[in-house]
Amino acid sequence: MPRNNATFPNSYLTFFLLALIMIPAAIYFKSLNNQFISSWDDNVYVTENPIIKSFHGDSIPFSINYYFRNFIGGNYHPLTMLSYSIEYSKFKLNPKPYHITNLVLHLLNTLLVFCFIFLLTRKQWVAFITALLFSIHPMHVESVAWVAERKDVLYSFFYLAALCMYLIYLQQEKRKWLFYAFTFLLFVFAILSKAMAVSLPIAFFVVDYFIGRKISLKTVFEKVPFLLLSVIFGYVAIEAQKSINALHEMAEYNFFDRFLFVCYGLMMYLWKLILPIHLSAFYNYPPKGEGMFPIIFYIAPIVIFGLAYLILKSKAKYFGKDVWFGFGFFITTIALVSQVLPVGGTIISDRYTYLPYIGLFFILAQWIDNLSANKAEKIKPLKIFALSGLVFFIISCCFLTFQRSKVWHDGIRLWSDAIEKFEEHPRSYKMRGEEYFIAKKYEKAVEDYDHALAQYEYPDLYYHRGFANYSIGKNEASIKDFTVAIKYKPIDANAYLNRGNAYYALNKYSEAIIDYTSAISNRKKFSEAYNNRGLAYYYLKKYHDAIKDYTSAIQFNPKFSDAYSNRGTAFYGKGNYEMAIKDYTSAISYRPDFANAYNNRSRAYFNIQKFQLALKDVQKAKELGQTIDPAFMEAVRVKINQRK
Repeated sequence: MPRNNATFPNSYLTFFLLALIMIPAAIYFKSLNNQFISSWDDNVYVTENPIIKSFHGDSIPFSINYYFRNFIGGNYHPLTMLSYSIEYSKFKLNPKPYHITNLVLHLLNTLLVFCFIFLLTRKQWVAFITALLFSIHPMHVESVAWVAERKDVLYSFFYLAALCMYLIYLQQEKRKWLFYAFTFLLFVFAILSKAMAVSLPIAFFVVDYFIGRKISLKTVFEKVPFLLLSVIFGYVAIEAQKSINALHEMAEYNFFDRFLFVCYGLMMYLWKLILPIHLSAFYNYPPKGEGMFPIIFYIAPIVIFGLAYLILKSKAKYFGKDVWFGFGFFITTIALVSQVLPVGGTIISDRYTYLPYIGLFFILAQWIDNLSANKAEKIKPLKIFALSGLVFFIISCCFLTFQRSKVWHDGIRLWSDAIEKFEEHPRSYKMRGEEYFIAKKYEKAVEDYDHALAQYEYPDLYYHRGFANYSIGKNEASIKDFTVAIKYKPIDANAYLNRGNAYYALNKYSEAIIDYTSAISNRKKFSEAYNNRGLAYYYLKKYHDAIKDYTSAIQFNPKFSDAYSNRGTAFYGKGNYEMAIKDYTSAISYRPDFANAYNNRSRAYFNIQKFQLALKDVQKAKELGQTIDPAFMEAVRVKINQRK
């Protein structure tokens, strides 16, 4: 193993380690105020995940068992999910602690990068530069500033710790088995945090090459347990992706097309390493207009093969071993997400570079270190230029990362940025529309849904656009959307329910009843559909049918205050004021601020001549903000005065 002691003075070591923490902490500080991205995985893992909410008391074993036995969001990452559960048990849905955890893990990973490179080279300056670039590069913002990418920073923590432990294991003369066991345990933790950790055994071979360790039966045999585990979890990861259809067959793309995508992706990752601008949360696959992709896709293989040729030739020149190691580490850790298998709907992703870029940062750091150590007078201008360029690059990365972390503040800002960068992407409009939908900005949601559906047929968007149109009173448009949604998914009880609601809003009660009935047939205990069908029956003056439906709604949801109130109104319509009062009282017991129930109960009391109770209820309704008929209140007072 190399023992070049290119170090800074020990008195400065603490200062530089603190710098590796303070600099990224400062540029990511704003990210601690970021919100959840509810349209993109944060809802699946945290905000709408019922399992993390059960992580307390006797339910803890259930939650742990569930995470280890199930896929969530197309991934198998039980340790990542456990981290969310622990946070939820302490902080509920306050996003700040989740972002703090991500940042802390990133800072720890930065220190581990320093340890790994130092153990590999014994060069503190190389370790420092590599770790600093890792900590501040804008391509890493996605992994740090996005709660759903906890799996990235968490698996990297164990992955980097395993690499450090592996190097320590190789240096030990005694109790090597103990360090080997620790390395394997860290690998298990990494692989249970994210499946990308399966590349670790190959990374060990890359490390062996750099330190001059020969490939032998012994060096291969020691990695067999790691390789077996990688194969097992690689299969599990593929099955997890299949569970949500994330592995697209992409029938419209042939083998040559996919080859172009791989080359394009690698080229773009290298380009964005040097010039990390025009970043986006989403990079779409290219349209194949007239059988051809944009010219850049055909240039990419030439660039990649040309670079590969230069790397092969570099072995005998300059710092060839550094280049081989750096690119070997990069390819090893990024290969699984280079679109050899078409995962997800994006051709590249910023987050995929989180670990792989370490290899490329290492090459740059070694070159700077070697250049600095060269005392030749003729290269002094190059040395000044290189060091100045490095300083400029570091400052630029700090600024760009600071700005990029603010883009991840919330979903609307994130997808607006993606639309600004790549306006033609329908998915970005879809995602921003969902963020507007969640924020109940339905007019803006409809605008984005219109834009997305004009470019691509998203079946689920018809349902969302239908609901948004209904919410802003565009009931005819809503009915059309729900009709298409039902065409795609004929058993969708919610689509029938909401189309029924739109018919109801148009006073088309018979059509509404048909849809509510379809909703109930697809979901037997659908209390909301029973309640709403009861309302339609009520307006058709079919009080008996209405009461029957309200009773079913209450049977399936005993605390359904609206159903109690509505049944009370149906009894009132039949002149059964005592039963009406009983139901209004039940509604109020479950919702003490139910102003309308107080108002209606006051009228029922009035009709059975309990005027004092009627006055008390109508006053309570007014106190709660209900609009009161002054004539009715006056009539109640007159009756009370007459009694006196």
